[in-house]
Amino acid sequence: MHSSIVQVGQFHSVKNQPLHNVLVYAPTIIWVKKGHKELLWRDHNLEFYHDDWLVIPANQYLTFTNMAQNNVFFSKTITFLQPPPEDWLNTQQSAIQPKEPRIKVTEPLIYCFNILSEMASKKLSRGAQEQLLLGFYQELRSNNALSLLFPSANTSMSENIARYLSVSPGDEHKVETVAKHFSMSRATLIRKLSMENTSFRQILTEIRMGFALGLLQQQHQLLNVALACGYQSQSRFSSRFKQQFGISPKQYLNTLK
Repeated sequence: MHSSIVQVGQFHSVKNQPLHNVLVYAPTIIWVKKGHKELLWRDHNLEFYHDDWLVIPANQYLTFTNMAQNNVFFSKTITFLQPPPEDWLNTQQSAIQPKEPRIKVTEPLIYCFNILSEMASKKLSRGAQEQLLLGFYQELRSNNALSLLFPSANTSMSENIARYLSVSPGDEHKVETVAKHFSMSRATLIRKLSMENTSFRQILTEIRMGFALGLLQQQHQLLNVALACGYQSQSRFSSRFKQQFGISPKQYLNTLK
């Protein structure tokens, strides 16, 4: 079995869909294909339509509203689980960076985006995936946009933990087991995460909530979603969901139909 080095998602609604504090745990590109997205970004209100991409680095919390046009909102996302070569990033950092997390869509970028979207379901070898991904990174680099996704060559501990947990969010993860996976003690892992102003429990909860959004997009029953996210209680899951996103699971489902 080949693991994918990108994750592809689709999000839709038929009504306006407001969400708060959505964690983007790894570098992600969001392409709004129908309707538009209104994003609060560093005290500025930005809008994204089909002709530009929202480009988000790791460990960002987004507050936005997906705005349906003629009762349709639709977006595609690609999350990148492997960075480009470090020297590419060092070269990009010297360039003047845009103030907004935005890049204009071009035909070459669309071509590369579509290839990666299809690649995620093709069970390609890791080597083949890496070559296709490098091609996309090179195209971003030629548009001076690679550092929007990867502003630093360094990967935080919380990002590494989030990527690890995202593979199976509903499992009963223990901090001791995860620490062992990263070849460190429980105390060291807790200390490193504390230095990044987060905790193992917080990361796990937020990864599970993001996973829940994807499951609700498929309109699974709430109890099944709660169980898949590691919650034995539907009410406890619903409470945590609303605390995270400012909208209940039932309200979220109501935007889909």
